[in-house]
Amino acid sequence: MPPMREVINLQLGDTVMEIIDVDNPIPKSNVPWQVGYKAIALEVEDMRKAVDHLKAHNVPFNRDPVDLGDSLRGEILDPDGLIIELRQWKR
Repeated sequence: MPPMREVINLQLGDTVMEIIDVDNPIPKSNVPWQVGYKAIALEVEDMRKAVDHLKAHNVPFNRDPVDLGDSLRGEILDPDGLIIELRQWKR
């Protein structure tokens, strides 16, 4: 996975779009139109409670939560292997 750098967060009401820059990105394919998405992110109020709840229900973590300074971030995968990011913002 290429190194990621968070570039900007755009907010409209309760919805936030995160624009990310990566070093040396590799195109997914040469097909001009694709169906799907890279990832979805869900904001959680308490990362520890969310992790405990998900693990109690046997949901495996793709990436255990890490402290990014202004937030905590972890990842689980949906049944199709798509990323679901969990984010707790420190306010």
